[in-house]
Amino acid sequence: MHSKLVRLLQRLRDTRSGNVFHAASITKPHKVVGFRFVISFLLAFLLCIAAPTYAAPTAEPARAKPAKPLTFKEALSAELEILRNPMVKMILDRGGSIGDGKLLEVIDQAQQAGKAGELPDVVIARLEVWRKERAIEEAYRKAPWVHGPARVAIKGPVYLQVPKGFKYLAPEAVELLPHGYKTLSSRALVSNDDDTFAAFVMVSEPGHFTPGQLALNADSILHRIQDKFTNPLRNATGFMDIQHGIVAKPEWIDPPHFDNERHVVSWSYTEPRPTSPRMFAVRLGKTWAAEFQVISPGDSDTETPIMRAQKVAAAIEFSPGEDYDDADTRTPKAAMSMIDVIGGQEFKFIPYIAPQPSTWETIKSPLLRVAPLLLLIIALILQAMRSQKKE
Repeated sequence: MHSKLVRLLQRLRDTRSGNVFHAASITKPHKVVGFRFVISFLLAFLLCIAAPTYAAPTAEPARAKPAKPLTFKEALSAELEILRNPMVKMILDRGGSIGDGKLLEVIDQAQQAGKAGELPDVVIARLEVWRKERAIEEAYRKAPWVHGPARVAIKGPVYLQVPKGFKYLAPEAVELLPHGYKTLSSRALVSNDDDTFAAFVMVSEPGHFTPGQLALNADSILHRIQDKFTNPLRNATGFMDIQHGIVAKPEWIDPPHFDNERHVVSWSYTEPRPTSPRMFAVRLGKTWAAEFQVISPGDSDTETPIMRAQKVAAAIEFSPGEDYDDADTRTPKAAMSMIDVIGGQEFKFIPYIAPQPSTWETIKSPLLRVAPLLLLIIALILQAMRSQKKE
């Protein structure tokens, strides 16, 4: 796109320069028409009459020559040049892409044909990772997706009306996906048809969230989320994210919001370590709830990522009598509020109180210090008593 734009601007610049140059070339002082001018005009007129009436054939535009296929040596040399960049390892560790797929494809074909010889260790390691990624992509494409519009049962009374342009993968099929997806048991997967948006779906029965439990205080929730990263007592690993000497804290992208008509709670925030934001949408039922955890926000000109998550969450349906408005006073309530669900339980500081020693621990040390003297005194007393008995 950039090169096309440059060429377009070049053409426009050349066109304007040509026009200006041509205009400058004809704005000369006029001279008095003389004999030579009349003769030149008559000769030009005769030549125009005598010239053929057909136009000369225009030259065909030059066609771009097809690019030569990349050789193994060229691909290997280019791949080594990429891997020498010190920033590449950091990009790959963060889940980024370095655009070396075509190079690795050529190297892989050469190795499969036995023409690659002995490859450098860094290329072998990168090739193995690329093969696993390609296997995952292939398995992802061939998975038994249910394309919308369609109604699928997820768990219990929870169903998903898959919207048009989206697709659904059942938890048992997600478990069969290779590599990183293997540990994601009991999670369904929802994606759009162009695979730019994806979210895991988890269904649970937390109980009914009353209006009081759905009162959301964005500042209070954000403080709890930030506390997980900055409080070493709260953080199990004692890790604090520091960027340029400043402790990095999560911030809201979309503060928590409860849609009272669709009964959808949604929120998203930045997180220092992951490469993408944390984004959630929860569809509430009578006692059941379906949570969507967005793993790929995607791009769209018509809706934001959180709007797309809300749209999919709103497509959740419940069996008759299991919707949010079907709750009554006898419906079991949720054990915690939505603030606790989003931000986690509030961390309460408990002052350290040293354990009080027992009575024996209190007298043990001084008793041990005077024990030899006490034994000596007892021995002397016993000796004196024996002497009196003998007399």
